[in-house]
Amino acid sequence: MGFGSLFNWALICAASGGLPPLAHAGAQIPEAALDVERYVEIVLRHHPAAAQVAAVEAAAAAERARVRLFPDPRLELQAGRARELGAAGSDTETGIGIAQTIPWPAAFSAGRRAGMRSAEALLVSADALRWDLAIQARSAFARLLGARRLAEIARGAEADARSLHDLVTRRAELGETRESERIRTQVEWLRQRRRLQAAEREAAAAEAILRALAGEPLPEPLALLGELPRPKAPLDLAALRERLTDLNPTLRQAQAEEQRRRALLALAEAQRWPDLELGLARENELDKHATSFSVGVRLPLWNAGRGEIAAAQAAADTAAAALQRARLDLDIDLEARLKELESAAGQVEILEGEIVPAAAASTELARFSYEEGETSLLDLLDAQRTLRDAQIEAVDSRLALAGALAEIQRLVGPDFDPWRMNP
Repeated sequence: MGFGSLFNWALICAASGGLPPLAHAGAQIPEAALDVERYVEIVLRHHPAAAQVAAVEAAAAAERARVRLFPDPRLELQAGRARELGAAGSDTETGIGIAQTIPWPAAFSAGRRAGMRSAEALLVSADALRWDLAIQARSAFARLLGARRLAEIARGAEADARSLHDLVTRRAELGETRESERIRTQVEWLRQRRRLQAAEREAAAAEAILRALAGEPLPEPLALLGELPRPKAPLDLAALRERLTDLNPTLRQAQAEEQRRRALLALAEAQRWPDLELGLARENELDKHATSFSVGVRLPLWNAGRGEIAAAQAAADTAAAALQRARLDLDIDLEARLKELESAAGQVEILEGEIVPAAAASTELARFSYEEGETSLLDLLDAQRTLRDAQIEAVDSRLALAGALAEIQRLVGPDFDPWRMNP
């Protein structure tokens, strides 16, 4: 699962519909309780991907520094032995020369813009890594919240089954009920014990994943502060599209690539004009000492960069088309994710607002009726199973809601909090 939370807004909400929150008003919260925001900060600091993000950012800084530099000068040294015609001995001749290329101003400026766009693309890729890591952390946090809630439901079901078994056992000992009913309640209790063990293993596995992702030791035992999300208000599609355009790394990378290709096209066009090469040389020969200054240019007679310009134009057009496609694909993806969110929110509202309360009331009535001898054991068992299944479905629906919201955050930013934007 600094960033806005998938879940922190749920802390101020009271749970309803038979799903009590993990932390509620008046409950004692351990000092070391971990909320999703603090967990995300831990992951962003200590996960190995954090070092990868830092390395990519360093590469971007190096690229920005590189494009500001002029070409290095070229130094030439010469030394040799020579003698005059007819002379008996030889002497040393030396020469030294230094040359500096002066880039054409338009070409240098275009190359610098292309390099800056490359650096920007690297920074965007670092942001994308950070986004993915934050959303991965939030998802792990949500999975553990859900797994613990399912284990809590399983503990309640096991306690109910045990209580019912004790009641029927007492009645069987008094001769008020058949032995077959006692056996049936024992089987149900054993079944609920097995499901509880499975739920506790799932919660332990989810906690192990959460700890591994953190990259540093977490408190023992690990107390979590927070709750799975519940639907609050419809999302503003226009606001989401604005965030998508401004913040989405995929779109920003496509924009940076399109701008880089345009800069490379400008560079190819500017390179039709030759760079200027200045040289200074000093020669010491047997019969003379000479100092020379040279100016050199490349004459664009046969090539004139036509092939390079055509290739750069094609690459720029391709990047522009890729940018338009990325915009369209992301907009379609956003609308699909919104539909998933609306569907999950509707499931949560129906399950928690109607089905779970009705199942809870039905179970209470069935239990009372059975204790009064007005209904059968099978009716009570059926009511308990219906309640348990509804509670599990409600938790699953809230996990689905958290997953759908995480996918929207993957598009518009892990700090996106829809209920802050839609009070």
